[in-house]
Amino acid sequence: MVNEVNLALYLICHHGHWDDFIRDAEIIQRVSLEKGVPITYFFSGLQLEKMAEQRGAIHNARWCDVIGGMQGGRFVNPRSGYHHAHLSEIGIMPYSHIPLVQPWGRFIQAEYFDGILRDQIRWSKGVVERHYQKTPVTIHPPDGVYSPSAAKMLREGGLDTVVVSGEFLGSDQHAKGILYWASGLRHIVRTNDIQLPSPGFWDAKVFLDAVEEYGHRNNIGFVVVGCDSNELYGMREVSLHDGVARLCCIGDEAYRRCGRIKLVNCNAVAHGNLHSTDLEKFWGGWDDVRSMIGDGSLNFLDEGKNWEVGHVAYLIGERFRQGWDGQVIQEAKECLWRAADMACRNKHYAGALEAHYQGNIKRARHLLQG
Repeated sequence: MVNEVNLALYLICHHGHWDDFIRDAEIIQRVSLEKGVPITYFFSGLQLEKMAEQRGAIHNARWCDVIGGMQGGRFVNPRSGYHHAHLSEIGIMPYSHIPLVQPWGRFIQAEYFDGILRDQIRWSKGVVERHYQKTPVTIHPPDGVYSPSAAKMLREGGLDTVVVSGEFLGSDQHAKGILYWASGLRHIVRTNDIQLPSPGFWDAKVFLDAVEEYGHRNNIGFVVVGCDSNELYGMREVSLHDGVARLCCIGDEAYRRCGRIKLVNCNAVAHGNLHSTDLEKFWGGWDDVRSMIGDGSLNFLDEGKNWEVGHVAYLIGERFRQGWDGQVIQEAKECLWRAADMACRNKHYAGALEAHYQGNIKRARHLLQG
């Protein structure tokens, strides 16, 4: 039986509008910079870059240099030896919010990793290093879309850890507290059984009671809970004020428990959990793709659009091998990156992003037809 439970909270902040940026900035300011509650924030490289470009405007709106705060000592930088468990962390997603694997595309995964994804990971890391003076080591798959086949490329890209979702483990709750290995990459598991935005958790005491009981009942010392940041400012009928207050109160309540439950970042979970095993023992097929949506399946994806993205990725590989002009291939890639955003393939957002998707995918196909 575990004596203490370590809780890692994370937020996915991959949104693309000023209103989202400023709300995310307020959470960072109020929760991590002022209150000191450790949160791991996952950003697409695109959002990180836009926030850095708008540093002055965010400063004026919040009366706080949020970007400067993220550069400072409230956020860890493990690669430089600054890896305090109880500080916040900047995690990444691909620059354009594309998936870490191509769903239903096991026969083109090698081309997808080398030709499409590798640059996206490098750019996201580069944005953090240039603008935030940190080297990120943790990644989150957009919408949780992942398979172990991506592990080798992510590890070679300089990452240590990926957060995968726990739906694939079903009711085996003990298994959701284990650290998994694949190709040298650490895998920590989001606990889908506890949802931070749930109306039942408006009281921090109730939330931490649930986390503590979950850890003791399942004999796991590390519990990872996460959600989209906009679920704490409107998506689940939770106002921004209430979302910030909920996170701050969790920090206060954890402190009152005198060490029975500790708040840590995702990097600390990956390096502090001594219970580990090979991912393939639980995951199944090396190319099986899971998600964090619904039951963990891919039912939320538009199969037609997904096939079009996969076909263009295949054509890019073919044209490269045929010796086509590099500038043409690069332009086609840039169109594909914009079209391959997970939001463009999500059936629920199809209408709002249809013109964006069609314009980019058609341009990419036109360039590659010759």
